[in-house]
Amino acid sequence: MKVSIIGGATGSGKTTLILKLAKYLNLKGEKIGVIVQETGEVDYDEKTLTELGIKTREVNSVCIPCSLDTDIRSNLLTIQEEFNPDSVFIEAEETVLPHKLKADLERMELVDVQLLPSVVLVDSPEFETADDQLTEYVRKQTAGAEIVCIGKVWLDTDEHSDAVSKLIRNLNLDAKVLKYPESDDENFLAQLLG
Repeated sequence: MKVSIIGGATGSGKTTLILKLAKYLNLKGEKIGVIVQETGEVDYDEKTLTELGIKTREVNSVCIPCSLDTDIRSNLLTIQEEFNPDSVFIEAEETVLPHKLKADLERMELVDVQLLPSVVLVDSPEFETADDQLTEYVRKQTAGAEIVCIGKVWLDTDEHSDAVSKLIRNLNLDAKVLKYPESDDENFLAQLLG
């Protein structure tokens, strides 16, 4: 079972991206699971999930550092046992560091689980272009991500979008930085999956 952890700020487009990835893999015949770590309502349309054959689990955690890892592990094992999906997407809320969650899951040595690169999605029009204007979480998420997706570039100017890309590269020289296209692009989706 492949596991992809996708993080980013609220409103950055994580749910939309996960649904696009799920649809892409579903068309290839894969069974998909989604674990949503959310403090509010789940933004997944039940009809869409049913049509795609996606199983979801919601993780509600008041104390993120002390129980999130255990909750995610428990939900991964449950979804693996009950549904046995080919791929699972974990949608992490904005205060979670996807690379840290991935490292924690790696230490758990889960059987038959392949962890894909950690992904952080940023909202290009809303993203600051000066390092000193970034919140600590945004800075840490971006610096630790293996893939940084710059979303909503079609709603931004080229100059601002390029400045966002430059800042991300300065924060994280090792990350693959991708601009998220407005239209469905199989090459883009495939790059996110490893």
